[in-house]
Amino acid sequence: MSGLEEISEDERVRIASDFVKSAPPGEFKEVVNDVRVLLANDKLLTRASSVFYEYATDQFTTVKVDGEDTLITKDGSLDGSKRFYDPNSSKSFTYNYLKNEASDIQEEDRDADAEKWREAIQVALKPYLDEFFPAHVTAIYGKVEDDQVSITVCIEDHKYNPNNFWNGKWKSKWDVKFPTAGGYAKVEGTMSAQVHYYEDGNVQLLSNKNVEESIQLSSPNEGATNLVEYIKKSETEYQLAINENYNSMSNNTFKALRRNLPITQSLIDWHKLHGFQVGKDIMNKS
Repeated sequence: MSGLEEISEDERVRIASDFVKSAPPGEFKEVVNDVRVLLANDKLLTRASSVFYEYATDQFTTVKVDGEDTLITKDGSLDGSKRFYDPNSSKSFTYNYLKNEASDIQEEDRDADAEKWREAIQVALKPYLDEFFPAHVTAIYGKVEDDQVSITVCIEDHKYNPNNFWNGKWKSKWDVKFPTAGGYAKVEGTMSAQVHYYEDGNVQLLSNKNVEESIQLSSPNEGATNLVEYIKKSETEYQLAINENYNSMSNNTFKALRRNLPITQSLIDWHKLHGFQVGKDIMNKS
């Protein structure tokens, strides 16, 4: 009996789900295809597909709706599964995870009470994003409940370069809550950078940072300006800290992990080693 057959179906589904949830940015389809081969059972793959929603929303996956990019997020989910809302176009759509396609696109009503705040933030945010995130996709959600305005800003930018064996993604989320009359707003932000490099190896960087602040929002325009200034300040400080940290690691930690070259100061050609007697001895003992 093979090792795979000794594992229960529930455990195989759990392992497959973990693989999918850990897929690096831009490599979702490739991981799903590999998992399908490993499972060799489409019924088990269907069970494991319950994590597709979690992965897509966590990654702020981009999809085109009527030719324009929008994000797949939990804040935009209308049914906790396959239907999402695009605040940029005020349209909802059904999302196909494997094909990364939107269909059944429909018009939706906006929350009029929150729209003036949401729109002001969107306008104020664009120049900053255009300057620092040239390929950015943004979704800004707004709603009013019990005399409280809730705005959620989701920002995503990525660069996928599989031909050179690397993919990377930046994303940040900003939750803003304040009274409908304006005043001070509580801002909670989460920033994340993820990079996968896999040429002759497999290295991933995953970094996160949470911040919190109180800002003045006496009017939509003032509030939007103050919020964007805080976002810019927080993201700049975070990115500079990442650069400083990994420059230090490159010079110290990573260097210490590398093996020293042999006395010949040249790399060993393991393919040729088998031709020598010492190589045969090593291979026979391994």
